[in-house]
Amino acid sequence: GACPARPACDAPPPPALPRGFRHTRSRDVASGWPRHRGRDLFVRADGPQWAIAKFAYGPQDDDLEDEDVEAYLLRGCSGAWERLGAFRTSDDDHLHPTTEGIPDTGGRVYLDLTAGRRLEVGRHRVHLAVVGDGTSADLFIEVLPPDARVAVTDIDGTLTSSEVAVVGELLGGGPPDAHPGAAAAMHALAGSGVHLFYVTARPEWLVGNTRVWLREQGFPPGILHTTIGVTGAFGGAAARYKTVELGWLKARTGIVPLFGFGNMPSDVATYTAAGIPPSRCFYYKLDADLRGGVGHDDYRRLVPALFTPPACAP
Repeated sequence: GACPARPACDAPPPPALPRGFRHTRSRDVASGWPRHRGRDLFVRADGPQWAIAKFAYGPQDDDLEDEDVEAYLLRGCSGAWERLGAFRTSDDDHLHPTTEGIPDTGGRVYLDLTAGRRLEVGRHRVHLAVVGDGTSADLFIEVLPPDARVAVTDIDGTLTSSEVAVVGELLGGGPPDAHPGAAAAMHALAGSGVHLFYVTARPEWLVGNTRVWLREQGFPPGILHTTIGVTGAFGGAAARYKTVELGWLKARTGIVPLFGFGNMPSDVATYTAAGIPPSRCFYYKLDADLRGGVGHDDYRRLVPALFTPPACAP
């Protein structure tokens, strides 16, 4: 039968009781709305395992520097939360070396989970709460088994109803719809044991909004990556970003995705360069050279034809 669904990992986090900031300036920074974000990661059981997050506020993305953050782990997405400790956000005078491809731009924490906290194969959640005001960020880590298979999908225009849907949402419109059948296609993959890698060139501070959208539209849990900048990437820059992401996945885990989903010529270029089999690259309403990929205009027709789940491997 189908593989068990990956856990939603939605247990309520430990209550955060604001205890005030260390610095007066931090109160001014925190007067803006929180734009905190955690970095999801695919890792191996015997490789590096990091929990990385950034804490910032307001339209200028002002960093919360030299302040304490409490970190908690929901190991295996079940059981009780484990307290990992208190960690201090970085400032310009105390920057962390670039780790997992994430340069320290201030306001970040880097937690090495291999120091007595190593994670086993499965899905895990880290919750980080600012001691000063109780605002928080979350991230998810999937420790892949040796035989793991991964599918990568773009989001805007590929899963959403519009390539620029997020812009309309930010300007006060409602969240975009998903293409009919898109969530079912991803569930069919997840049901056959494939791990999902959602990759979008949106800015980093939209990771929380994007995660909520995926959940509310019924997409299965996975690992979500945005760019690490505050403006996102477009065109050639978006293609380069996605190429780096897939290169990093291969370098860290040895995995080349088995499936790819996109809707732009940049997706074709990225997936071709990454070595994803063309016959398993699916492009939504893309009138371009697909380099052997499969064009389609309805996810509902993909599901029964391509993703009937085999028996799940033990």
